[in-house]
Amino acid sequence: MSKFLGLPSLTTIAESNPPRLLPSVGVPKASEIAANISTFFNPASQRPKVGHCLMLDGLHLCHRCRWHRPTNQIIRLCREHSGDLDLSMNSMDSVLEVLEAVHGDLPSCHYGREATVAAIAPFCTENYHALPILQTQTCKSEKGPAFASLLEQTMEQWELHGEAKNGPLWVVSTDGDRVFGEGCFKLLMCEEVEESSPLGQKLHGLKGLNLQCGKKKVIKAPDPKHVVKRVGTTMRGAEGVVCDRVILNRAIITQWLERLPTETKESVAILVDPADHQNVPRAYKLIRACISLGDPSPDPSPAVDPSDDSTRRAFALAGEVWRAFLDPFTKGTMSLSEALTDLSEFAHLAFYFYRMHGSSFLSNQLYGDLQAIVKAAFFCVAQQQNLDPEQAFYLYQLGSDRLEELFAEVRTESHDSNVDALQLSERLSSAADSVGIWNEHPEWHQGHVRRSWSGKEADHVNPTFFTGDMCVGHVLPRNCWVAGEHKASTFLAQFGIDFDFDLTLSDPDVDFLRPNGNNVYPGNARDNDRSIPDDKLNSSDSNSGSLPFEDPESTDIQPFLPEDDAPTVFLEDFLTDSASVAINVTRNDWLDYPLENGGTKRLHKASILSTLFNSDFRRLATTRLLRVRCYTAEGHKPTFNPPEISGEHSFNVGDLAVALIRSNNTVAAAVVRAVVVEKNKLRVGQVDLEDLGSAASTVLVTAQPLIMRDIYVVGTHGVPSTRKWVWTGDYAKFEPLNGVASTVESGTRKMLTVKIPGALFHPLDAEVESVDVLASADNETMRGKNLTHTWSVANNDLMAVFSAMYESLDVAALLQLIPKHGTSDTFPYVRYNGIPALILENATQSLAQKKHDDSQKVSCFQCHLLIKPEDARAHVSVHILRAMCNVREPDLHEQVALPNPCGFCGRTGCGVEITKAGKSFRITSTCFRQHAFAYGFAKKYSTNVPIACELCDIVAPRKTHPAFWKYSLPSHIQSVHPRYWDDIGGVPQNLPPEFANKIVIPREELVAFGIAMGLADAPSAQSLAPASRGSKQPFSNVTNADAGPSNSSKRPCPRPVR
Repeated sequence: MSKFLGLPSLTTIAESNPPRLLPSVGVPKASEIAANISTFFNPASQRPKVGHCLMLDGLHLCHRCRWHRPTNQIIRLCREHSGDLDLSMNSMDSVLEVLEAVHGDLPSCHYGREATVAAIAPFCTENYHALPILQTQTCKSEKGPAFASLLEQTMEQWELHGEAKNGPLWVVSTDGDRVFGEGCFKLLMCEEVEESSPLGQKLHGLKGLNLQCGKKKVIKAPDPKHVVKRVGTTMRGAEGVVCDRVILNRAIITQWLERLPTETKESVAILVDPADHQNVPRAYKLIRACISLGDPSPDPSPAVDPSDDSTRRAFALAGEVWRAFLDPFTKGTMSLSEALTDLSEFAHLAFYFYRMHGSSFLSNQLYGDLQAIVKAAFFCVAQQQNLDPEQAFYLYQLGSDRLEELFAEVRTESHDSNVDALQLSERLSSAADSVGIWNEHPEWHQGHVRRSWSGKEADHVNPTFFTGDMCVGHVLPRNCWVAGEHKASTFLAQFGIDFDFDLTLSDPDVDFLRPNGNNVYPGNARDNDRSIPDDKLNSSDSNSGSLPFEDPESTDIQPFLPEDDAPTVFLEDFLTDSASVAINVTRNDWLDYPLENGGTKRLHKASILSTLFNSDFRRLATTRLLRVRCYTAEGHKPTFNPPEISGEHSFNVGDLAVALIRSNNTVAAAVVRAVVVEKNKLRVGQVDLEDLGSAASTVLVTAQPLIMRDIYVVGTHGVPSTRKWVWTGDYAKFEPLNGVASTVESGTRKMLTVKIPGALFHPLDAEVESVDVLASADNETMRGKNLTHTWSVANNDLMAVFSAMYESLDVAALLQLIPKHGTSDTFPYVRYNGIPALILENATQSLAQKKHDDSQKVSCFQCHLLIKPEDARAHVSVHILRAMCNVREPDLHEQVALPNPCGFCGRTGCGVEITKAGKSFRITSTCFRQHAFAYGFAKKYSTNVPIACELCDIVAPRKTHPAFWKYSLPSHIQSVHPRYWDDIGGVPQNLPPEFANKIVIPREELVAFGIAMGLADAPSAQSLAPASRGSKQPFSNVTNADAGPSNSSKRPCPRPVR
């Protein structure tokens, strides 16, 4: 039969020895990496002298543990916390110990949420496919330093076991994962290329190129396709990009794309849809379409906005940035020299726009990754020139795209596109076996449509795609760099932009990875990266064995493939091992399982793991955006809840309770229905009743307040009259706190729910009644919804719970716990006689008093802080002094009006006078915020008080000199009395001694205002120069950096200093 079908014989199959990847079941060991390198990188013939790329990426795993037969160990537990566990299956006791560590009361180990896979591929024309050398599982709690250690271990094993026969390692490529980025930064930016080295001689003259690297000159090279996806995400975002002071966001891009004759509303809607941000062809098409919007050809539709010209200009500027980046990777006719020239142009243009607009142009991390790709291109070309100048170099091979090629094979090898840890190692081995076939027959490898740039055909971006001259020996990196700078300068000049790159880059602390100097790398910033939407699992909880899962809010999950539950034991669990795995282990596939009667039962190891660790398994959805959020193929997410709490001792999602709600400045109780229950930041289906109502509760409940009616039921036939609260079938809605009415009539999820700490939550037993108990209007409404029954709670019962739970609470502590919501038409509840009910009087009165106190305050024009009117001068003094010392306060709503601000309001135009009344002087001002203050007391805390200028002539009839605020006097002296001003020192000079003493600012005042922190050589008192006039500051060693916390955007606004 085999001969008839053309299949290999059984003997041939038995004698075959395909390569097998050895996965790391726990903490990766050097011996495992070395074994994989020896398995996959042991060439039988001499290879060309080329460098290699180490690629690392993550692949999501199914939620099941497996038995790894070659090593007789449990696989799929995280490397972060499994180091102290015995993962071998030599005895049932060791299995139970692992079970306790994962599912015990105090779990110390977790399932691996995804596998970290490392592969290596050469930079060459043939045999360029990636081969895996490491597979290890992670729970996503790993930090940058730990990943750096793993990366360093992998690089060391390549140096020991792979470099001699194959070639050196030049770059490490990862995606935009923050942990990967932090680890690469720590490991690959620790040295600088020496100018005297062969590599330094080629790169040291390239102004702007960052020359930091790791050991043996290894650097980071992000994946070009990945950053293109992130650029597309940025352009689709609400913030968009800022270019030439014009905002290009999703709305603007949509309007302009719809003008193109080649686009329709439907096609534009697809391009700007942010849902599938992993779609490379869609991101590529969007960027190319935006490039075409800068075309100077006449717009086919009439102009409707006078800003169209500036918008088109912005599209043209941004379009050239993206064209210069995309062409080197997608235009096959370009030579390597032309490609490097375009990348140099891109680097210079991106540098310019980032300096102009900062992260408003591109997120910090995306900018850093884009510039790192350019850096890697020039590094690798120079490295190849030193190693073998006759070889070609292909820029598309930078990055981790060839590892994605392996992942594509893993996903498409079977109908089940999702894999567990064991299946992943087997499919990676199979894909690596296929690499040998592709190397022999490259024409058989057709690629994948989803991985192509255009999405219209298979991914044919391979060495044969590039027809230009790719030989590195024909490239002069310095000439390409200078030509790119010239192209960038010429392009900017066409738009009237004059930017001197040479002058800016002459600062040794400034380069393209440090655009603002000060050794600050935006690519290593910790702020939110808006180019990477957060559709991944929340990994913030690293101490739980359960997987936290996200709220499926209003997500319609219908299109799933109808698949059955996965089998608990797989066929490969019973297959014999390949002889290629040379590891000494016990080959006993069965364990004795203890029974309750004292006997034992022999069970297969795979069956034991399936029973103990995977009882809640479901096959994941095949749609990626749902799969990575842990949705199953049936539309459910795994609960991973603790064992059910039975009966009356549990509180479940959907149960009713009494809870306190703050609506604006009113605190009252309401009947609520729980929709989400969280315990220790993990969502659960139920909690023990003992976890509610106590001050130590770690439960947080999201609930919907019910609209309740107070019904008075008149007693008949000896039955006493009663009052009860009855549900109308609807839920309360709260308006937004900002006071802007919502345009959504039914309310958003945020408007319909409240979050309640477990300490303020009391379960409630309600009665089921017919809707006939309600008034006719509510009755008809409920019956119109096909509701015939409703909840009711006796008034006495509700009041008893209310009194017992809340009336003895500490008001201050309560107001700290309870979140604030907007107003509602149906809350608080109203009694049948129209009087508000269930009001917590002491808390409400406390809020009313605070509101009254706040109403007596005024808002600072600069920071909008509410201050007492008598504190205005002291408070505004802080803003004025900081502004005049060039200490930035980024959160101000209005800047101080320099150089002569009013001491009461910080604005200009308010006059101040000192008039003589007998032996005393009186200060008056036209500012409506003027207030009385003790002159001597004021000078002790904020010395900004009106002072008569003794250099000016006395003004009649006041018989006094003109008055100026003390902080403004230096500016007055410089502009009106220049002979008393030292232009070189930036300070007044030759003043009358008594007058000079009046205008000095004590050092203690500068320190108190957060200005003179770190002044080592400053005198005890300083005279303030008018910074707004560009003069030299009298304390020149005070910079924004010296200002310490006052220069941070997180610094709170100053409190009054009197």
